[in-house]
Amino acid sequence: MKNKYIFVLLSLFIFLTGCSSQTSSQPEEEQLELTETETAALPETEPETEFIWTEPPTEPPAPDVVFINYMHTVEVNSNMTLEEFVTASNVTLKDPQQKVDTGRIGTFEITVPYLYGQETREEIFSYQVKDTTPPLILNDGASAWIKTGEVFDLRNLIGYGDNYDTSVTLTYDGDVDTSVPGTYMISAHLTDNSGNQSTCRFSVIVADEKPASLGSGSGEVIEFADFKKQYASGIHDFAGVDISSWQGYVDFDALKRAGCEFVMMRIGKSSGTPEQDSFFEYNFNAAKEAGMKIGVYFYSADSDESQVRADADWIAERLGKEKLDFPIAFDWEDFTNFQQYGINLHDLNILYQAFKDQMQQNGYETMLYASKYYLENIWEKPEQETVWLAHYTEQTDYKGDYFMWQRCNTGRVAGLDELADFDVFSEEHETYPEAETAESES
Repeated sequence: MKNKYIFVLLSLFIFLTGCSSQTSSQPEEEQLELTETETAALPETEPETEFIWTEPPTEPPAPDVVFINYMHTVEVNSNMTLEEFVTASNVTLKDPQQKVDTGRIGTFEITVPYLYGQETREEIFSYQVKDTTPPLILNDGASAWIKTGEVFDLRNLIGYGDNYDTSVTLTYDGDVDTSVPGTYMISAHLTDNSGNQSTCRFSVIVADEKPASLGSGSGEVIEFADFKKQYASGIHDFAGVDISSWQGYVDFDALKRAGCEFVMMRIGKSSGTPEQDSFFEYNFNAAKEAGMKIGVYFYSADSDESQVRADADWIAERLGKEKLDFPIAFDWEDFTNFQQYGINLHDLNILYQAFKDQMQQNGYETMLYASKYYLENIWEKPEQETVWLAHYTEQTDYKGDYFMWQRCNTGRVAGLDELADFDVFSEEHETYPEAETAESES
């Protein structure tokens, strides 16, 4: 009987042990038998990543005592920003490019927002706007002459203007007898409403005809081949001309064979109403057919912002979204008669900015045409503009950057019967994307 119980217990132990072994190995056998589809359906496990601690961004620290030093007196029409107005501080200006009102003479207040830790705070400062800049004589009489027997009026012989006043007082010392031909020396004095004064001494020629010495040419005649060899011999440099109806008919094939690679042509002019250059349509089509780079300029004698904006729209309409290789040049240069326009020199700068803005709205970039003297004395912050420099000299000493250089107005080249202006351009200056946009929209 005892052996019977031992046998039963042993059989039960073997049975239980086998069940336990079979149960524990079953999941492993099932895992080995999974199909590819079932395996792909299993959830992916995220790889372990290393945790890297980074400092949270912080605001400028808030100082115990805030100090902001600023300019108590500023020049009228100085185009100043807060960044220039505040000379020193221990806080960060919230908007350093905020404009400071310098358009009027007087005492004013300005609110200056700044960051104080995570807060924005403000300070109000009082400042004075003064006019301490003397009027500018724009034409020192280098071409001052009067016909024998005519009435002498100095206002018709020189140009002058002021940075703020639209009219200034002109007086002079010396005598000019227009009944007797000859050269007379005088001293001219300009005084603005703030008492600032300029003086210059020059000669006035009285003659029956305009003296040859006062001709429009500036230096000896320059042959195009010599010009190109000296200024555009590099692989990235190009020599060109600028033309208008003054040059008459142009043989662009001959011009191209002579080595001319680009043409700046006048599209029109305006003195209250825009007028297309009589040769523009021919010049544009012929230059394009000859495979030359093309740019246009617009001669303006307007003094009203709405008019220059209308001029820009007129130009865009004439171009019909045609692609140009250069920015459109704004050419305002009637400085001998500037005082007759009833504007100040700052107003003139506003005119260019209006033209630039309106032209950009039409899909074209602009550049400012000006001589070295006017870039240095009249146009505000030319370093922020695209410049077509006019400087008739062998090597310019203009310190600013320029996009294109008009080297002379006494150039001779095949294809032109008249003398022309010679220009040089470097390929380092790329065509503006706005011009490409104008083409793509056509």
